[in-house]
Amino acid sequence: MEKKWTCDEDILCGVNEPKDKENLTDLEKKHTPVIEAPGAVKKDEPFDVTIEVGKFLAHPNEPGHFIEWIELYCGDTFLARVSLSGGASHPKTTIPVTLSHAHGPLKAWGKCNIHGLWEGIKDITVE
Repeated sequence: MEKKWTCDEDILCGVNEPKDKENLTDLEKKHTPVIEAPGAVKKDEPFDVTIEVGKFLAHPNEPGHFIEWIELYCGDTFLARVSLSGGASHPKTTIPVTLSHAHGPLKAWGKCNIHGLWEGIKDITVE
């Protein structure tokens, strides 16, 4: 009988996140987006969100292996997308954001052209 794959066994299926945030594997260190932003912000006041893929262990940045794009969400609401190219850009971006309310944590998705989609999360409140 042929083995059936689940998303737990296939990094190209679904959104990947670290299994143990205290003990990241090298693959997780290279691919998990790290979000730097305040934990609390004032309603309707701009602030910066910096997202970096490969902060804990450098991700390759060459034509055959690179981060294609980084997206930012608040909960399930799309905020921004930055497209990148292999060999020409470092997978780090700063995005100015203004929130009128928080409807979930900040979520960053980074897409590796070989290892799929990866997610980083940071809690935020709007005062």
